[in-house]
Amino acid sequence: MNNKVKSAWIVALSIGLLISFSSCEDDPQLPDNLVAFESAQLGFASDEDALTVNINFSRSASQAGSVTVSFVPNGVSYGTDFTTNPAAAANTLLLPVSNGASQVSFSVQKASGILLDGDETITFTITSVSDGLVLGTSNQLELSFTEILAQQALMDINGGGPTYPNKVFIDLSANRQTAVERATWDLGFFMGDDFRVILNSSVTMMARAIDKTDLTSVTAADTLGFASVMIVGANATNAAMAWIDDPTGDLTKTALAPVSATASENKVYIINRGAANPPSDPSEPIPSRGWKKVRVLRNGNGYTIQHADISSATFQEIQVAKDDQFNFRYISFQNGLVTVEPRKDRWDIAWTGFTNSTNLGGGFIPYYFQDIVLQSRNGVETAEQLTSAAGSYEAFGETNLAGVTWLTSQIGIGAKWRSGGGPGTAPAVRSDRFYLVKDVDGNIYKLRFTALTQDGQRGRPQIEFALVKKGT
Repeated sequence: MNNKVKSAWIVALSIGLLISFSSCEDDPQLPDNLVAFESAQLGFASDEDALTVNINFSRSASQAGSVTVSFVPNGVSYGTDFTTNPAAAANTLLLPVSNGASQVSFSVQKASGILLDGDETITFTITSVSDGLVLGTSNQLELSFTEILAQQALMDINGGGPTYPNKVFIDLSANRQTAVERATWDLGFFMGDDFRVILNSSVTMMARAIDKTDLTSVTAADTLGFASVMIVGANATNAAMAWIDDPTGDLTKTALAPVSATASENKVYIINRGAANPPSDPSEPIPSRGWKKVRVLRNGNGYTIQHADISSATFQEIQVAKDDQFNFRYISFQNGLVTVEPRKDRWDIAWTGFTNSTNLGGGFIPYYFQDIVLQSRNGVETAEQLTSAAGSYEAFGETNLAGVTWLTSQIGIGAKWRSGGGPGTAPAVRSDRFYLVKDVDGNIYKLRFTALTQDGQRGRPQIEFALVKKGT
């Protein structure tokens, strides 16, 4: 190598190394990945023999590791009155963490037939975490062997992060949340007296009836032009409002008509299954969940669902029996019956993405909203309180309840708790308001959002709530 070539090579290498080092220095340092119990207090319901305890991470784990939890029983003994999964050694649990995981969990099982006084508890403490994780402040949980009535709490909602993959059901009085991946189901079936069907509004599903009742006779020719109009967003038309469920939750205004006892009256629907959960890389397109042809019939006091791909000459069936412990039961076209929401008396509100409606100047169209709060249709009521009229959240008490106007619409809270989130506008919590939530047992809580993001990312909001009046 001659001197000129050698000199040029050294200069090029030096520049490359300089750029590499500069890039490393410019890379933003990720915030600590904090580990904390999902709740600080939990209790067994009267008919509950096992309970799952979740430990959440503030972001996905960057490497495999572990979380160590110790516990101190009060009035109960491990192995005699209760056990855990995984099993404990010397009152200590070692919970493995997978690379990419956003939480770990363990379960506590009561022994069969035990007699308790009602004041027994177990105190769990996160004692250590492995490299890549940092112990957060909410590192202790008290588990009661009787049902609790939460007095006040601060809750980080496990929406799953910036791609908001979860729908999260929240039971205020029990201080519990249940996160369900929102793309794991398709249709919900009403468990009340009527025969009603709802779409998965968290993935922009739509349904449009055609004038046929034989699923096998439906072909792609019956769907010509549907893909260009059965859409959600700024390019949607006013007519598309008929193909989504009414955002208020009015079951007389669903996209699918009530299921008739006369089979010949139940039409075939073309279903746009909406979008799958967004990929973690925002540059990648959001995959479609595809299309189906569907017909729903009554089956005694339950439902029969016929479904197939549009071009299929055959179809599959799913049977759904009514169960009055739930508002709805759910199906996935791939997996049949699936568990989505908790029992109807065990959730009050839900945080989710949601097919709402908006008016961009030409009338209402279907439009997808992040960070929507829905309320249960099982008798839960809400009321918005502006601090300019109701006073501060801290000062609001039982004497302030007179004259409150309660709402039964499932979007009584909706998106009103936040502002922004549109093009060029950062979302933010509205600090000039809070909400009242009356559960099915008559307990009234005041609730406010204290954060919309964590570490600058949406999908993990935080709420604060406190009991204002105990139900009778």
